[in-house]
Amino acid sequence: MTDPTSLPNFQPHVPADQPNGAATEAPVRDRILGVLKGLEVEATVDSDGDLEFTVNEQTLFARVAEGDLPLVRFFGQWQLQEPVSPDHNERLARCNDLTLQLNLVKLTLVQESLVVSAEHVITPNADLDVLVPLSINHILQSVQFFFQSWLPLDEDGQPIVPGQDGASEQAQS
Repeated sequence: MTDPTSLPNFQPHVPADQPNGAATEAPVRDRILGVLKGLEVEATVDSDGDLEFTVNEQTLFARVAEGDLPLVRFFGQWQLQEPVSPDHNERLARCNDLTLQLNLVKLTLVQESLVVSAEHVITPNADLDVLVPLSINHILQSVQFFFQSWLPLDEDGQPIVPGQDGASEQAQS
């Protein structure tokens, strides 16, 4: 087994047009804020320095760690409630299953909340106009998949979503 302390420390690639690694672009948080504004999504900076914004009535956040290779984590959290099982191990297993099946996102539990995140290293050529909405969509779809996975299925294997007046209707994908 390799000793992790013996691994080399690779330096980030510095493009030839950026001597000494001088940054020529705005900070990543500001660039993400610009993309959100372009999507007509209002965002504010919360007390932790994260961007807070609402999409489809869901509150999401973007946390940026600036640096030579900035990191961004888009995330949100949702309270667990019926039909989600009260069994903690069953909940964790479902999070693990979905994390392995889906791309870009991780699902986990924090106390009685589901936390879904998408994390990215932002390279100098990263296209945030694609990355931001892609991450948001993947997070929201993953939350929907998680909660729908607890619903009973009809004869065709489709989730049954309780409708109005006590009737049931098929879930829309």
